[in-house]
Amino acid sequence: MVKGRQEPSQKQLDELRGQIEDWRENRKAPGPMAVELWDEAVVLARKFGVCRIARALTLDYTSLRKRVEKVPERGLVKPTFVHLPMTVAPEMAPSATPGAMIEITTPDGARLHIHLEAGRGMEAAGIVAAFLGARG
Repeated sequence: MVKGRQEPSQKQLDELRGQIEDWRENRKAPGPMAVELWDEAVVLARKFGVCRIARALTLDYTSLRKRVEKVPERGLVKPTFVHLPMTVAPEMAPSATPGAMIEITTPDGARLHIHLEAGRGMEAAGIVAAFLGARG
């Protein structure tokens, strides 16, 4: 047992193992396993150890290890979209108002676009911090 690691519950392993077996039995053609299944395996491997989870789920150790190494330490982040209502009249195009545009793209592909009115921006700092903080 790896020091500091817990044992995975049999329920967790059985549930994911069953999903993987269903995928293997029902796939139409050879190809890579579904990303969602790999993502769940990565979460378990990060918590309980790559070798233990690869054996328990009959997954390729090297493939699982590489996927674990690619994921940030805080785990997987599902993409989200947040729509903030405009603070200008709808008939005014954002490009017609003076101000600035903030565009942020993170390594995991998440994007944030903020159009600021002239003289405003303090509220954007909190939004940007929350966006980046949620990504690890």
